[in-house]
Amino acid sequence: MGLFDFVSFKLRRKFLDGFFLFLLVLVTIAVSSIYVSREHTFYWWDYAGYNSATVSISNLFRESPDKAIHEVIESLAKEKNLLISLPLVPFILLFGDSRLSYILSVSLIYVVPFRLLLGAISAKLIPVYPRLVFWSTVLLSLFIPMSWIPTLRGYLDTGGCLFVGLAILVYLQDVKLKYWWQILLIGFSLAVAILWRRHFAYSAIAFFGAATLQAIILFAVQYQSIKNKAWIYLFESGVKLGLIAATSLAVLMLVAGDFTRSAVTVDYRNLYAAWSLPVNHILTRYADFYGLGTWLLVAIGFSAGILTRMLVSEATIFVSLFGILSLIEWLLVLRYGYLHYTIHITPIALLGLSAFFWTSWLKLKGKIRYLMLGVAGFYLIANAVLGLIPLKLGLSRLFVANFPPLVRSDYGEVVKLVEFLRKIAPNQEPIYIAGASNNFNANILKQANRKLNPPEGWWKLNTIGRPQIDSRDTYPLPELLMSQYVVVATPFQQVLLSDEQVLRPGEQDVVKVVYDAFTQNWEISRDFQLLPEQFQLENGVTVRVYRRMRPSAIATAIKTLDAMQKQIAEKPGTQLDWISLNQSVYTSPNYSVSKASNHLYNIVTHPIKNTKQIDTSFLYLGSLSEQVKITGNLNLPNKQCEGISLRLTLWNNQGKLINSAETAYNPASSLKLNLLLEGKNPTYLLLEVLSTNPEKSTNQCQLEIHNLAVDKNVILSFASVSRF
Repeated sequence: MGLFDFVSFKLRRKFLDGFFLFLLVLVTIAVSSIYVSREHTFYWWDYAGYNSATVSISNLFRESPDKAIHEVIESLAKEKNLLISLPLVPFILLFGDSRLSYILSVSLIYVVPFRLLLGAISAKLIPVYPRLVFWSTVLLSLFIPMSWIPTLRGYLDTGGCLFVGLAILVYLQDVKLKYWWQILLIGFSLAVAILWRRHFAYSAIAFFGAATLQAIILFAVQYQSIKNKAWIYLFESGVKLGLIAATSLAVLMLVAGDFTRSAVTVDYRNLYAAWSLPVNHILTRYADFYGLGTWLLVAIGFSAGILTRMLVSEATIFVSLFGILSLIEWLLVLRYGYLHYTIHITPIALLGLSAFFWTSWLKLKGKIRYLMLGVAGFYLIANAVLGLIPLKLGLSRLFVANFPPLVRSDYGEVVKLVEFLRKIAPNQEPIYIAGASNNFNANILKQANRKLNPPEGWWKLNTIGRPQIDSRDTYPLPELLMSQYVVVATPFQQVLLSDEQVLRPGEQDVVKVVYDAFTQNWEISRDFQLLPEQFQLENGVTVRVYRRMRPSAIATAIKTLDAMQKQIAEKPGTQLDWISLNQSVYTSPNYSVSKASNHLYNIVTHPIKNTKQIDTSFLYLGSLSEQVKITGNLNLPNKQCEGISLRLTLWNNQGKLINSAETAYNPASSLKLNLLLEGKNPTYLLLEVLSTNPEKSTNQCQLEIHNLAVDKNVILSFASVSRF
């Protein structure tokens, strides 16, 4: 081949690469635009959360880059930080903050590179015609509905999967990790994936598990012939994998130390138990996500590719082990059924499909080759169309389930409900939403209000959407006591196993107790008045609104809590031993109670907004004896505060007062709490913080309680707390 021919060949290849890349971008823009333009809904929960966070930080960058950077840094200590939104900010600033702009930013910045990365991994797996394998795999990815749906629903988690894919590609450059840059780049990539979204820690576990098992397999193979070198190889592999882990940990600690320390101490399995579905349901769900036909092609692709030696051995071993461990994690151990978790599984499905098509093309001959490829190709095209179009055909699980654009038939009625709530609660009065389904919940109303009203006013609708999940949340009493309105939807609105955003059955008792309180006429419901307006939502849902007429008495609050505890079998996952009974509309429930460590709590009280009073009360839920001793240290940081009074009372579960004790404190007196209360069969201990002289109190009259202990059965200490 002459120089001219060589240059011409290179130019043709670059032109074809550019053409295919342009086509990929064009298809991505077209599909995303058509899909989003067909939607007519109010997004909620995860479908809205990532979108809202990205738009908010983008707007903050437009107003003040310094404040935006500070906001991003502060978010690093949280479960969901803003790092994953940063690459999308320039796109949002250039093209606006519409839903389409957000979806296109995720698709072009994260999804398109991820498809290309999977093509590169496939080329490592299938050692023939690397360019054709690369582009054919990218093309195949377009026909897997789950490569589209999570992004079209608003998830940006593909950004994390992009770095997991990069770690795999770098590892496959040399599975023996001969190059030092592999160790650093793999460690960095896995750390960034976890920083982007915490659940990619499970991908990191699968990665290290697969690499470790591969090292053991290669050790076993070498041990038969060269024992000494086999042991050296095993030792070196362990050291290199340890260095990768150390690199990842160093990056995590350097960028987000608080988050990392929290992540290794929190029991996420219990905290997120509500999302862990029964095995039969999660298997059925993943059959619906891809179609059983897809899984059949994937199984044939991997098995035929291995048996015919079409797949490169070392790459195949790692990818197979990684895939098996990922399937075990997500289908047998974690069993989380949300759409975005499929991005851990979609790469496995895609690589299996690529192996199927290339093995069939290279190993089969004649009509059987074209028959196999034709049937498989027709199936994937039909599967992709059925997964995305707004038409439910009710086909068997051979095909993917239908995930059409989201459309609400009751859009106008939701608008009427939101406008009514804004009218009756113009000053951000708390509105408790007694329902939490994919059809009706507090977040739908909040997002609807955000869409309907200008940026400076959308937040004025104060709908309360938590607690809503037993394993994660608390008793709903504080929220109910502070609410001025309660919105009840009948029949009871809860998440179903058939929903896209799904929970395990029986995990929303913290919502149902409030629904029952109003539909079964509990005593606390008599503090509210039913308004005449009704709203008819889709699926036969009727919404009615109750307005508070008077504050609920302490006896009523106690009886309500007792009923809640009896109805909710296990204490909610994050419920503390103290619960706030503050009924001010200006404060958030439980803001003043926090747990420092095991049986150690912090309590801080503040004056109520627009008043000089600090009347606040806290109920102790732990077990009590007939003699209760309460000790602790008090601190009044502001010396202008005239003083406070502490009242301690014992109550039974029927709301009957058993005994009480009260003492006053001021900055000049000894701020030691030491009281003994006696009473027969007490159930609850109430601590009330009262203003001794409301007329002379200042709005800086803050109280801190340290080392508060309740004896005899339970001993609690309050660690020193900083001023708010």
